[in-house]
Amino acid sequence: MMQKSKRDALVQQAALTFLEKCPFGVILFDRSLMIVEVNKQQEVNSGIDRRRFIEQRIDQLFAPVIERHGLGETIQQLVAEGRPFDLRIERFRRTFVPGEARIHWIGLQLGPDLFAIMTDGESTLERSNEPRIIGSTPRMNAVFTFIDRAARVNAAVLVMGESGTGKELVARAIHLRSDRARHPFLALNCAALPGPLLESTLFGNERGAYTGADRRTKGYFEAAEGGVLLLDEIGDTSLEFQVKLLRVLEEGKVTRLGGTEPVRINTRVICATNRDLEKEVDAGRFRQDLFFRIHVLRIELPPLRERTDDIPELVQHCLDQLDAKHRLGRKHLTPGALAMLMGYRWPGNVRELANTLESAYVTTSDAAIGLEHLPSRVRESPSLKSKDSFEPQTYRTALQGFRKEYAARMLEYAQGDLRRAARLASVNPSTFYRNGSRSGLGRR
Repeated sequence: MMQKSKRDALVQQAALTFLEKCPFGVILFDRSLMIVEVNKQQEVNSGIDRRRFIEQRIDQLFAPVIERHGLGETIQQLVAEGRPFDLRIERFRRTFVPGEARIHWIGLQLGPDLFAIMTDGESTLERSNEPRIIGSTPRMNAVFTFIDRAARVNAAVLVMGESGTGKELVARAIHLRSDRARHPFLALNCAALPGPLLESTLFGNERGAYTGADRRTKGYFEAAEGGVLLLDEIGDTSLEFQVKLLRVLEEGKVTRLGGTEPVRINTRVICATNRDLEKEVDAGRFRQDLFFRIHVLRIELPPLRERTDDIPELVQHCLDQLDAKHRLGRKHLTPGALAMLMGYRWPGNVRELANTLESAYVTTSDAAIGLEHLPSRVRESPSLKSKDSFEPQTYRTALQGFRKEYAARMLEYAQGDLRRAARLASVNPSTFYRNGSRSGLGRR
């Protein structure tokens, strides 16, 4: 018989050879979910090298992926119970490589404290007609998770957010990831049409329904049959229209203007608004029953000023698109110009950023877009306060720092008048003096 030590050595060698030649990517990790080894194919699949894997927790390194595709419980069952899994994910959004792929994941227990996940990427999903939503911050990862979940069901969706945050892009992404993707997607800005015209556009009309209606016309609800209808700026509609819309949504039928025969429809409705509909309901400008009907699923898109870390990637994406559109050559921002864009408040959000970049791109002959090429509203605007790096400190030290800063600012506001500053702060002047004197500010 073969000696145990020699057999163990052969098994170890075979395992290493298998790891090297396996056509699947392989991630080895222990019971604490700490990654202990990966093979070359996994480096290719993930787009990062081995050093970024080792001694990282798999649930932290791939947190967006695990949350987006609901894999947390599956991995925990593998570790706790040794339960293997074999999953095929049709639209897998990669963590470190842009784009999506059709992915096969296999989880196995190899030993008492050793586990493996094998991955492949059968094919990249090319969907050139799907608008690309840019972002990697936690707020945007939450948006991607919402899109994936909303695409799996047929419930009504309410997309909220300021103008220019990408509400229509989110609606289109939900449509294209759903089983309605082969059917139409139609979008209508409700605020752009007066009441009667809005109704005929959505519900359709019979011949003779109004002056000029010389033929029967299908409305958007019928035209989007089997697909998705986006009602943008739903918060700007009249109460009279809201009653009619609610009836269509509740009955799943639409009656054309001038007609009496209802037509059954199969159209998923996504609503979007830049208004706070709950406040509109409280103010009596939006029907509460319609509000409940349209916000079964709800997402609020973050304004650009709250995800400034996404700006460099957004800038690069816009410049790539501008190069393809105008063919004036590849251009880039100087560090100063990029810093200026990251410090601007962007009231118009991503739409304003895109328009600003296009203006600078087409008017600049140089390859480098500098501060002087940016509009004055950007250059002269007060910048957003940058986030200070956080240094841990004791509660007492932090409290003393706050008192000192508060006293200094209040005394500055009161132009050095201690009594006025104390009165504004509703504290005793002696208390204020103790804190203010530590700031280098004395009595007046």
